[in-house]
Amino acid sequence: MFYLQSIAFKLFRAAKTQVLTSISIITVSICLIMTMGVYIWNAKAQMESEIYHLFGNADMTVGYNPEQQKWITSEQLNSIAAMEGVSEVSPVLLTATNVENVLPTVYTIGVNNDALVKSRYHFEENLGENEVIVSQKIASLFDKSIGDTIEIESEPYMIKEILTPLPGASDVKIVILSNTAVRQSLHFTKDDAVGLFTLIKLKDNATPALIAKKLTELDETLRIDITNEYDFVKANFQSLAIFMIVLSVFVLIITTVLLTSTFQLVLYKVREQLMVLRALGATQKQVGKIVQIQLLTIITSGVIFGTVCSLIVIKQWLPRLIETIQLPEARTDFPLWLAISISAITFIILQGIMQWQVKKSMRLLPLQIAADNHEAFPRMTKTKLYGAGLVTAVSLISFFSAAFEQNDSQRALQTVIGSLLLCVVILYIMPYLFSLLLKFILQPIRSLFGKEAYLACQQLMSQVRKNMPIVLSIIGLMVILIFGTSLFKTVQENEKAYIEFLYETPVVIHNDLQDPTLTEDIVRDIEALSTVEYAYAKSDYPIVDFYLDDKWQSANYTAIDMKKFVEIGKLSELRGEVESGVIVSTQFAKEHELTVGDWLNTGKFNFELQYTEEVEPVQVISITDQYGKTPILFDWSSPFVRNSHVIVNEIMVETSDIKQTMMDLQFLHERWPALTFSDYETFMEENNRMFYQRWSLFVGIMVILIAATCLGVIQTMLHTIYGKRNDYAIQRLVGLTPNGLVKLILTQVLSFVLFGLTIGTMIGYVLTQLLASIDADAVVVFDHTTLLFVIGFFLFLTYITFSIQGYFISRKTLTAELID
Repeated sequence: MFYLQSIAFKLFRAAKTQVLTSISIITVSICLIMTMGVYIWNAKAQMESEIYHLFGNADMTVGYNPEQQKWITSEQLNSIAAMEGVSEVSPVLLTATNVENVLPTVYTIGVNNDALVKSRYHFEENLGENEVIVSQKIASLFDKSIGDTIEIESEPYMIKEILTPLPGASDVKIVILSNTAVRQSLHFTKDDAVGLFTLIKLKDNATPALIAKKLTELDETLRIDITNEYDFVKANFQSLAIFMIVLSVFVLIITTVLLTSTFQLVLYKVREQLMVLRALGATQKQVGKIVQIQLLTIITSGVIFGTVCSLIVIKQWLPRLIETIQLPEARTDFPLWLAISISAITFIILQGIMQWQVKKSMRLLPLQIAADNHEAFPRMTKTKLYGAGLVTAVSLISFFSAAFEQNDSQRALQTVIGSLLLCVVILYIMPYLFSLLLKFILQPIRSLFGKEAYLACQQLMSQVRKNMPIVLSIIGLMVILIFGTSLFKTVQENEKAYIEFLYETPVVIHNDLQDPTLTEDIVRDIEALSTVEYAYAKSDYPIVDFYLDDKWQSANYTAIDMKKFVEIGKLSELRGEVESGVIVSTQFAKEHELTVGDWLNTGKFNFELQYTEEVEPVQVISITDQYGKTPILFDWSSPFVRNSHVIVNEIMVETSDIKQTMMDLQFLHERWPALTFSDYETFMEENNRMFYQRWSLFVGIMVILIAATCLGVIQTMLHTIYGKRNDYAIQRLVGLTPNGLVKLILTQVLSFVLFGLTIGTMIGYVLTQLLASIDADAVVVFDHTTLLFVIGFFLFLTYITFSIQGYFISRKTLTAELID
């Protein structure tokens, strides 16, 4: 065995470049796959950390929605605490209070001093009845610090702690009081009410679904939220995981096909030595062991170097990159068990796939080793056809099941499986489709492009299967490129749409302190500025009650200047008086069977008397989604709005010169110091900066993949063309000109490249659309510019490379070519 090892390593000398290329391909692939795997692991760990920041140690949240006007009682709390599997419970009261007689509806929380609620709201101090914890936003608005007194509902409270905003989260207005203090202020609740909801921590062996069932039996109107089943948590990690898994699969496919083609070059380089060994009496088993040792050495070296490179990338390069381009903080842990698992799995897959090379080398006789061994026209047998049909059927069944699956995770998994299986079928039948295509276009090619192109395509038919690794590499690259760029392009467009949703005009003024002295009349002063085209004020989202379907129903509305909105095109023509009118959304009108001209009974909820008081009715003057941020729109002049003391929340300013307008608007600070100003351009620039920081990471991966794929494909085709010099020399003897030979070589090479680019683009588009179907509301945006640039670069590089090679081959003497 030692003797065979020595022979295997000595044979490497004949193919040093190809061996190093093979190791490099595996190293790059392992590095990419492992980096993505570790990135997913760190992302999941960071997601769990973020979930803790959001929910603390609570595994479930059980209670009522505010509109239900129901409360968790002490009896219910004791029943929940006594349930098997429940470890801790902590009731929480929610209400709105008046702070410093300025902020009338501040989000107020009533809590106990237990560890569970402290982990949920992230405070440390115990609260007494006359003590309060406030958010940093409240403290900054009123210039308060720990130990100061602040008035809540006209009662003085000492600030015990100031909450620091969570990383990446916006600062909000929150007041935390003791549960007892809040309960005393909620005089309209039942005496035994302890909370609007309760936090629940489960024991390690508890089943959330079983606990939820018991809670439903306690009261079927209870709202039950399980922390680890929140949709946004699953959606964020699901999209990341799907992207990384698909990317890893296609990286592995590219690795396999490039390794296959490169190792074929290794065998081609050592064919003379293998031929001598077989002629001297080496058995099939011995030749197989030599090839096996070579494969094992190449794959093992690649896996080891790839793992080391991944460790360097994660622990050294990534932190420096984050610091250099100011990326958001990310975990850079390198779990050894995950690295070993990825290395082992990749090693087993590559080693298993490459076993056919070993078997192929074992079957070759000396004369077969010396021959070029061209394959015949590929034929589709019944067995292959049935196999392709079976996989297609399984793929369609997966899609059909996903269409009716209610569980998001299961639907995503079924869609991914179905999509990958469909891609496998397409890749499997591709050689037969390519051969049939060549068969049918031979005569048209001869008529259009001449005999050289005809001869090139005719010779391609016997090389289809042999050159499939080249095509598969290009297809894998295109799928990764389309899938990745479309994902980032879609994210960019969605973020842009969201920013445009926030910024209806280039400049926005925010009334953070909800100062009631800021009224819509200030719009006239703003429009008087020379750079301002127009401006309008919007309220926040107060509540209106309509008597519909024999009961009072609440809805959020926005107060706007309807006439101004019609003038600037945000609303179509109105049919009625704006003072007594209301605009409803299409969905709202459909749900309640409303038409333009209908009158609605309007009411306001009296919190003291706990019932809805009817006020003047309003008429539906338009049904539209043209401006649909809330289902209901009132005009500022409406008596309902004026009697409700609705506050101006935002002022939108349309301007032709943002910088000058921002300077001119500073006069508002003299009267309302708490106003904040923001503009679309600055916000968009910051968002684009963050986007391109994330995009740069993907670009780095794509550059490596494109470089590795181009290197592998071009190297393989260079050696293939170089190995066919004798055939080309014979064709020159029978009349093929040097320029005709260049044209023949380019036609053959570009045919495979173009076929791979075309099929890869088609599969990439189909796979991306199929995976996007996981989210029914998702709209995919493709990055055609990047795609066309890569295709053009690949074709240009191929054309230049093989024009040069074809030129040198065509200019060599026929005697030298035939003797070599």
